[in-house]
Amino acid sequence: METMLNFIRSYYRITVSETDGQRALDFLVSHDIPFHGLESAEGKLSFCLLLSDFKAYRRLRAEKRFLDETRELCGLRALIRRYRGRIGLAAGAVMALALILISSFFVWDITVTGTDKLSSDEILDALEKNGVKLGAYIPSLDTEKIEQAMILDVDGLSWISLNLRGTVAAVEVRERSDDAEKIDTQAPSNLVATFDGQIESLEVMGGVAAVSRGQIVKKGDLLVSGVIDSNALGYRLVRARGEVTARVTLTYNVEIPYQTTEKVYTGNFYKQKSIKIFSKTLNLFGKDSISPENCDTIETERRVYLFGKIKLPIFLQETTYAEYEMKEKTLTESEALELAYEQLHKISEEDLEDAEILARHTHISEGEDGLVLHEEVECILNIAQEVKIDTD
Repeated sequence: METMLNFIRSYYRITVSETDGQRALDFLVSHDIPFHGLESAEGKLSFCLLLSDFKAYRRLRAEKRFLDETRELCGLRALIRRYRGRIGLAAGAVMALALILISSFFVWDITVTGTDKLSSDEILDALEKNGVKLGAYIPSLDTEKIEQAMILDVDGLSWISLNLRGTVAAVEVRERSDDAEKIDTQAPSNLVATFDGQIESLEVMGGVAAVSRGQIVKKGDLLVSGVIDSNALGYRLVRARGEVTARVTLTYNVEIPYQTTEKVYTGNFYKQKSIKIFSKTLNLFGKDSISPENCDTIETERRVYLFGKIKLPIFLQETTYAEYEMKEKTLTESEALELAYEQLHKISEEDLEDAEILARHTHISEGEDGLVLHEEVECILNIAQEVKIDTD
């Protein structure tokens, strides 16, 4: 909004050599001349002065100039001078500026900061449900009610601040900490086995061990009990905590058929262009009937800026449709084996993430219809899973 007002009021951009830049800034500060838009690039330093401030600057400097000093008129007045005599264009510019001033009562942009696990899209979707979107009428937005509703609507959100700064809705969020998502430390629980195996070690920090080192356990067996029997206090329930490692053999099977289908692009591309003003989308031109079942889509969106500086609530959108066909393909043995190992990695990745691998036994068999990859992984891993004790 400030950029737009400066454009309407017009200003001069003063550019000097960077070696003389500090003297120029000292001069402005010592004579109490306000400036904005300070930039430094390619050995040059520049700053902007509104017309009234430029008059004071020029009067104080008289005929003196800093090293390589240039003065360029910018803003509405410069635009009028450039297109003087072209009445239609000037009238259109005035109307555009009038529309911009009127639309300053509406949200032009929404910024979201503070997200980590939550995505900005999740926050924006919830904001839209509560009336905060591009084109929303700013005087109708009750920020306090919207903040309260957002806390209830977005799972994982602990705090939110909605500030309306000009035409921008600045949203700052704070997510619920990991500690708040953990199991209630006061809730009683047991530790049970997630895999069959032979116990290697126990590290119990809460509850009573129900197994010992070297013992064979099955999936679902009790490892650490949250029920404590005390002669003095009787039975009491606690939260079982700890780590129980076991020697485990995990088995994986992957089957890859030799006959498969693959996506082959035909080389035909279709484009659909549209313009979005606030939240309303208008199609401009492109192919009317495109089957999304036979196409991959690539969507791009570009924001429109007035005179290259003022951000407008207008977006130019383009959707490209890449046509493809599904064709039969016969895999070679090496291609099938490569795919098998890729799938094996995907299905075993989570199980083996923190495991100590002792040995891998791999067997590959080939049939008429495809290839089968069988693998047994001997490893040591933590098999303890916390399960709450139902006290109802």
